[in-house]
Amino acid sequence: MERTSLVASARTEIGKNAVKKVRQAGLVPAVLYGRGRAPVALAVDRRALLGALRTEAGRNVLIDLRVKRNGEEATDTVMIAEIQHDPIRREVLHVDLRQIILTEKIEARVPIQLTGVPEGIASGEGVLEQHLRELAVRCLPTAIPEHLTVDVAHLRVGGSLHVRDLPPYEGIEIVSPPEEVIAAVVTPKAEEVAAPAEAAAPAEPEVIGREAAAAAEGEGKAEPGPRADAKAPKAEAKPAKPEKAEAKPAKPEKKE
Repeated sequence: MERTSLVASARTEIGKNAVKKVRQAGLVPAVLYGRGRAPVALAVDRRALLGALRTEAGRNVLIDLRVKRNGEEATDTVMIAEIQHDPIRREVLHVDLRQIILTEKIEARVPIQLTGVPEGIASGEGVLEQHLRELAVRCLPTAIPEHLTVDVAHLRVGGSLHVRDLPPYEGIEIVSPPEEVIAAVVTPKAEEVAAPAEAAAPAEPEVIGREAAAAAEGEGKAEPGPRADAKAPKAEAKPAKPEKAEAKPAKPEKKE
């Protein structure tokens, strides 16, 4: 297992403004966590931290961390627990470190490296798909491998390799779910052929007007029909009403 060293200084000021000053000084804010101890705010050199991450072990590298505090220096063996990056520039913004004991097992994530040419690919019938890139393992800190080699040469078209199918690794316990698929050989998808463009609709026959049709048949110019908005002729005046009959004669007076 690869091992490196880092120097860190304790931070006495916390908060956004204090963290901003730390970054402007070319340092990365960090926090050290340990069993039975309070978290310690630290600052580590950015270049030295990036150099540690570029080792073959990557994030699983063992770090001898020398912490300077109040004129004294203490050394702890630590590993990187979490890293925060800027979402745009991808710069390291913060790092969490955890103290470890070399004689106690810990959990870590290890990259998977596939090896061998699957039978389904050698026959030209399939393609290989890798579904899982890392495995969760449990082992001693000094036994964490840089990667785990997984043989896929036996896979045929339609075949898959699960975590439960892995052989035992000496000194390493696989803790990833056994039903997870690591890799599979599948039939390549056929390329979709674009549908032909629809044929253009036939042009409608030209409509010949009444005048043109009449001229073509030698009938002369057709007279225009009545306009739709022409007003109908007014009806003749109604005959005058007959005069009222003469008033009826008065009734004779009654005799007393």
